[in-house]
Amino acid sequence: MVSKTKRALALVLTAMMAASALAGCGPNNGGGTQNSAASANEGGTASQAAVQDINDPKVKEKIINAMAKEAEANGGKIELTLWCSGDDKPFEKTLVDAFEKEYANSNYEFKITIRNAYGEDKAGGKVIENPKEAADVFNMADDQLSQLVTAKAIAEVGSLFQGNVVANNTDDAVEVCSVNGTAYAFPKTSDNGYFMYYDKRVFKDDEVGCLDDMIKKANENGKSVYFNITGPWYMTAFFFTAGCEITYDVTKDKQVATFNTDQGLAAGKAICHIAESQGKGFEGSPGTVGDNAFVQQGFKEGTLAAAVIGTWAGPTIKEAIGVENVGAAKLPTVLMDGEQKQLDSFGGYKVVGVNAFTKFPVSSQALAYYLTNEDSQIKRYQERGYIPTNKKALEDDTIKNDTALKAIEAQMPYAHPQGTSVGGTYWAVKPETIGSEAYDKKGKLTDDRIKEILQNVVTQLEGE
Repeated sequence: MVSKTKRALALVLTAMMAASALAGCGPNNGGGTQNSAASANEGGTASQAAVQDINDPKVKEKIINAMAKEAEANGGKIELTLWCSGDDKPFEKTLVDAFEKEYANSNYEFKITIRNAYGEDKAGGKVIENPKEAADVFNMADDQLSQLVTAKAIAEVGSLFQGNVVANNTDDAVEVCSVNGTAYAFPKTSDNGYFMYYDKRVFKDDEVGCLDDMIKKANENGKSVYFNITGPWYMTAFFFTAGCEITYDVTKDKQVATFNTDQGLAAGKAICHIAESQGKGFEGSPGTVGDNAFVQQGFKEGTLAAAVIGTWAGPTIKEAIGVENVGAAKLPTVLMDGEQKQLDSFGGYKVVGVNAFTKFPVSSQALAYYLTNEDSQIKRYQERGYIPTNKKALEDDTIKNDTALKAIEAQMPYAHPQGTSVGGTYWAVKPETIGSEAYDKKGKLTDDRIKEILQNVVTQLEGE
């Protein structure tokens, strides 16, 4: 790693003193390595050199001069494409507008296009399919990072930006953005997991510990508890809880999921048990509208009393029932093998990456950093409900006392890192088939049918 860093820093020094070198070291610009294209520091690794604050006018001037050189090769324009989720697009547009104002310069003009064709769950895979045609900057879940690095489709974080990222974000967030000690992404949120939101007018804080009890009480109140058992991300919680092994070996691009075991059968039967209450205090599928819209509508219309979902739904739930009525807690227990067991979950981060083939490496990294800096993370929390990774942002009294953050912290001992648990092949084999069939048949599946479904999932994984 040291030798690679030194090579990158040699390019950096040239770039900072004469920006033309930056414009010429990317894969689209005639040589150099893909991953050193956007380095922007002046000596020393991120850990060795004193961090140069990007907000320092002199440092910012260097970045702007390098951006001007990139624009010079493109008719005086910096043309970037940003991918984000459809729900986040309006908010991300406000940050992009602010970025353009902060980095405005007479030597270039911006043309930044925001597209929501691919959300965080699919962006990485789409970049790998055709990196030269993909977005310059993209939002993604952290589990896609290793495959992007293997495909050489994502740029290393430039050392100037990396120094700020390392200094300003939590250690865990920095770690998930790195592969073999090299940073490849900018941490954005620490809440890419799920927990339980509930209506405090229906449930007291000590009444959200058991899913069966919650379903019973919700039904007595003419409402339901929502847990998407037809979605693979949520449904996998049952298999983690049962003790199934779900791992991804990035070096071999190999996925292992031991669903065809007694533990897998126990998980399948637990899903069926919950599905038996479909329409009687439990809802297990969002239909065609998707989780976010289903939850928003359910709380607004009063049909839902609780929902397993993430922080992104927080603002709409608060708007629907009033912030004073919103509670949040770790996941409840479920009946499995004749006893109540604490539900596990996925846990992870959302991050921002830069395309290794971008024609604007410095501009892209400057945008990625801006989208994930302290101010942007605080604004994202205020408007979208996402929990920051920035250490100073997490010190804000409102954020550190947020009920969702406390729920995430309570769930953390039972959360499995998404980045090391699953790869793209896992989602492709549709492990949610067990949940979908259980939902459709209201849990009336035989043990043999459960085993058949789970064996099919494992067979497909082994064949990948």
